[in-house]
Amino acid sequence: MVQCDKCGKDEYMPFRCKYCGGYFCSEHRLPEMHNCQGSYQFSRSTTGYTGFTPTGTTYTPRQRSRFSFSQKELRDLGIGLAVILGILAQSLWRSLISSPAFLVGALIIYSLAFILHELAHKFMAQRQGYWAEFRINQQGLMLTLLSFISPLKIIAPGAVMISGAMNWDDYGKISLAGPATNIGLGLFFFVVSLFSGSQLVWLLAMTGVRINATLALFNLIPFGIFDGAKIIKWNKVVWGAAVVAAGILYLF
Repeated sequence: MVQCDKCGKDEYMPFRCKYCGGYFCSEHRLPEMHNCQGSYQFSRSTTGYTGFTPTGTTYTPRQRSRFSFSQKELRDLGIGLAVILGILAQSLWRSLISSPAFLVGALIIYSLAFILHELAHKFMAQRQGYWAEFRINQQGLMLTLLSFISPLKIIAPGAVMISGAMNWDDYGKISLAGPATNIGLGLFFFVVSLFSGSQLVWLLAMTGVRINATLALFNLIPFGIFDGAKIIKWNKVVWGAAVVAAGILYLF
């Protein structure tokens, strides 16, 4: 185990800061959470925003609020999505013979659950004025690839990386955006199931309810690197309401 350089907490899988080279727990992994002394520069906008950007990069206030993608981010999103769809196709390959339409529909639903979850984090962070991009995580990608041969499916190829002088209010809202999106998608598919006119549509709708409820509950786990750990520190009532909503969908 490695001790967090900020609080001394023992971590089996610590985060290494790319700016200062230190090792930190999930709570202090962001540079602004451990008073990073590494190679980043501070900037201040006319609106009073103070944050950091990677060395050599300058953002204007207009750029901070723009929902944009870099080529590297699109590549990482593509890799993450391809790995996830490969695992799901392996699990559902029998459907290719019995119902190809169900297989295609299920893969689309799983893709939306993953992509929209990550984009919700990204867009919420950018709306708050932070730099945010999805990045593949080597440890998470390796655990995800092990799902090809393991009965236990761990799907966590990457996450949205955020830079900026963040406070807990913004951090909580950004963390909540992902699970809240999945809860919203689950409710949408639930409504579709009520008005479905065919068995195929009903099955796909229920698949949408199940996967989004499961993904929301998984990310609402209140410890470690999960979204729930940040949300519960920000607002316990909001975390509880999200868990209840996702739990009702899951039980249904």
